[in-house]
Amino acid sequence: MKLSTELKDVRGTASACLKCANCTTSGWPHDYLLCPIYAHDRCFAFSCGGLMYIIKSLVDGQLDYDDSVAELAFTCASCLACTDLCMRADGLDTIRLLRHEVVKRGLVPEGRARQIYDEVNKQGDFGHKTGLNIPDKIKSDKAGTIVFAECSHTDVQSKIAESAARLLVKIGNPVSIFSEEGCCGATLYDYGFWEQLGPLVKANWEKMKAIGGKNFVFISPHCQEFIVKRYPELVPGYTGINSRHFSQLLAVAFKEGKLKSRRMDKVKVSYHDPCYLGRGLGIYDAPREVLSSLDGVELVEMKRNRENSFCCGARAVGNYFPNFSEENARKRIKEFEETGADLLITACPYCQEVFHKVLGKENKRVRDLIELVDERTE
Repeated sequence: MKLSTELKDVRGTASACLKCANCTTSGWPHDYLLCPIYAHDRCFAFSCGGLMYIIKSLVDGQLDYDDSVAELAFTCASCLACTDLCMRADGLDTIRLLRHEVVKRGLVPEGRARQIYDEVNKQGDFGHKTGLNIPDKIKSDKAGTIVFAECSHTDVQSKIAESAARLLVKIGNPVSIFSEEGCCGATLYDYGFWEQLGPLVKANWEKMKAIGGKNFVFISPHCQEFIVKRYPELVPGYTGINSRHFSQLLAVAFKEGKLKSRRMDKVKVSYHDPCYLGRGLGIYDAPREVLSSLDGVELVEMKRNRENSFCCGARAVGNYFPNFSEENARKRIKEFEETGADLLITACPYCQEVFHKVLGKENKRVRDLIELVDERTE
């Protein structure tokens, strides 16, 4: 969606909603609930389709912008389920546009959304430089592989970056790093902070374009999805990049014998498919291939997995339903516990962060895939 798009421009899309509720559940025969806000309260208003009707009412002047509308828009977890399930429209992008409209009116919910808003207004950006440092023994400006060092917000991301650096040394291939002081644009785009987005994305692309022809490796699926899928819409002259996720890099390293599993105690793990790695990028097999390459690791699937994975709720920053993000994470944790697995593994720092928020930072049952591989390889 172009940054110049206005809510009135998508009135036709909003009007086309058939109230079929396909945006809420997976297909037959499972019919798993996938939309987090609809799963919380099975009312049509609390779904992508319901938000479409709210958008139509706002455009037609039948409803006024207020705090309640803003809270509901930001409570959407941005899980991509509606976009994946509906063949008629990109529901999430329409909801992002609604967020942009409420942000322009200063109707930003208190809490995490307001913190991001204040930081963006103060700095013109969001986030700070990553903690990923590539050791000199493998660092080379001539390397064909470039690690995209996403901006960092939490201790979780820093620890994952440390494990990623150790794994790159174990693999031994030369790499270089693409590091920015702030956001790639994914968070600003998702939450409707579009005023600062255009210049930031353009500047990032100019630096990436100058590198040209090399392979970018991403740790955060949110950054990868945004650059691969949204830059073409936002950046004039975008020519595409070669990209893969860190899990794909690890899968290849195991196949080539550059990573070797250590003999350790047997452990059962359940893998949580992150929304943007799975539904966003279509990467389901690589993380599972990596897990199968680790000696003593047995994968036990949760009932909702792959394209039917249930969102962790980390990106829900509104409180139309109080403490919604944490409650959503608890549902996913309960599903993990039902498997009888020892460890809950994910491949997105936001997922790990919200699971830690519910279980406590000291809880050792939630690990990132990169951390697990670092621990169990030579």
